[in-house]
Amino acid sequence: MHTFEIYEEYYDWTPLSSTSDARVHLLEYGGEDPPNVYQPKEPLVAKSYPDDVKSTRREYKRLLWMEMNKVNGVPKPVTLYEEDGAYMFYLALPGIDAGAFLKRQQPGTIISTLRQIGRYLSFLHKQNIDECPFIYSEDSIHTDLAFTHGDFNLSNVIVNENYITGSVDMGSVGVRDRYFDLAVMTLDIRKTLGSEYVQYFYEGYRIKDHFDAQKMEQFVRVVEA
Repeated sequence: MHTFEIYEEYYDWTPLSSTSDARVHLLEYGGEDPPNVYQPKEPLVAKSYPDDVKSTRREYKRLLWMEMNKVNGVPKPVTLYEEDGAYMFYLALPGIDAGAFLKRQQPGTIISTLRQIGRYLSFLHKQNIDECPFIYSEDSIHTDLAFTHGDFNLSNVIVNENYITGSVDMGSVGVRDRYFDLAVMTLDIRKTLGSEYVQYFYEGYRIKDHFDAQKMEQFVRVVEA
């Protein structure tokens, strides 16, 4: 039995919403017998870009690289299935996306969560970039290079009972200016929660005291373009 057939037969598939062009499902083991080594008991995510097989391979390759380089707070890859298209499978991070979570929270919880999101991003940006093969910094605007997410918005951050468990949608991770991620999240917080909440994200990142407002607006224009 092929890998994909195992997942089809033994797991219950639940469609998940996605902000990208990907088709995403949550897989939960539903077989009568205990799963074997090839059938993880933990919930999985199956993800595919139906019209772009290369994007599926691209994201899975980045998950593998992050696993080999011990990057925490990102999905753990399980397998890539390629036949008449492509599906990548990874262990699901526990929780829900921060956008959905924060919309129903009181201001105190919103503030503490945004600080945690800032700390998480700061941690991600501290990963060693010396051997990273994924480079996005050809433009001269990228001067403060870091290991970045590439699409760091609230929907791609996972929250479980007020704690950040990680981030998803890792197809664009790589080396670029740290202000790119900061600008993406800044715009999303402004749109989703209000501009008054952005400062708490900066506090968590610990950039508030040496914040470059001119550079931020420059990257906001890049992201909006």
